[in-house]
Amino acid sequence: MARGDGIDRTNARNMRLTAAKIGNTQQHNEREKDSYVNQDIVPERTSLNVHFKAPSAGYQEMFSQMEANGVISTRGIKADAFRYGELVFDVNSAYFYNHGGYDFAKQFYTDAYKAAMKIVGGEQYILSAVMHADERNRAMSEALGEDVYHYHLHVVYIPVVEKEIRWTKRCKDKRSSSGNTRTPS
Repeated sequence: MARGDGIDRTNARNMRLTAAKIGNTQQHNEREKDSYVNQDIVPERTSLNVHFKAPSAGYQEMFSQMEANGVISTRGIKADAFRYGELVFDVNSAYFYNHGGYDFAKQFYTDAYKAAMKIVGGEQYILSAVMHADERNRAMSEALGEDVYHYHLHVVYIPVVEKEIRWTKRCKDKRSSSGNTRTPS
């Protein structure tokens, strides 16, 4: 609708985030802020946002817990490394408006979440997955004379690389230095 050509467009963005940036991402995605620069967020609709995976704690706390539990290892990565990733799945508002709105968007993003699990290597690496249903599409709303909302999905995850650690002469114990570990990429 924004382009006026009737063509539906899909966008999937993969952003890399450092520990310094993840707090702002969490506040936006989980709607923890008191006010937003984006004036199209309608706080009264935040309850309509859908968590396909709700965070069990803050993103940084979850990362630390995964490390403590041995799910991931940060051995050898730099302090300023990209420890988090965020997939944002986005389709133009007209597509959902023309196909059933909110309920259609929920089903569409359920399937997108399943794809995200495969992309990141499994649900165990996903910290949060939330479909925003509380952002108004101003241009479409004004053109149609009714509120139209822009549905999109945020998936925050830990990017991991499977590494096989082989025994070398530098290792003191063959048993502790063999096997696979998962490190944030």
